[in-house]
Amino acid sequence: MSDMVERVLETLRMESVFLCALATVTSEGHPSVRTMRAVIADDLTLRAPTFRRTNKVKEIQAHPEVHVTCGSTDSDRPGSYFRITGRAQVSEEAEDRRAAWNERLAQWFTGPDDPEYVVIRISPTRIVAHPIGGGPDRQIWER
Repeated sequence: MSDMVERVLETLRMESVFLCALATVTSEGHPSVRTMRAVIADDLTLRAPTFRRTNKVKEIQAHPEVHVTCGSTDSDRPGSYFRITGRAQVSEEAEDRRAAWNERLAQWFTGPDDPEYVVIRISPTRIVAHPIGGGPDRQIWER
């Protein structure tokens, strides 16, 4: 595994569930960005929980190419951030539901089997790492 991939995983796992900005394309062809919480797997797959009947679900089903920005959220000690390009799909698979589930979701869903709960599964095709605070120059990973 490359140093960059290790840095992405290390940074995003500082919090078990991290904040990210997910950009999709609307039916009118305009960008739409919203803040979400997500988890990352060893293969760099991102999983973000959401409601079945959201605009982002419809947008992903029509245009699966997405962009995600995420990284260190500690404004007192800024760290690396990442721009991730990938293909998204809306998943109802039990594995994805369990992987994205956390107890904070219980205020909106009855559990990982709630029929309104789905997971946006993002497979990165390109990651650009931007180190903050004197690290190496930006690095690019492509699948």
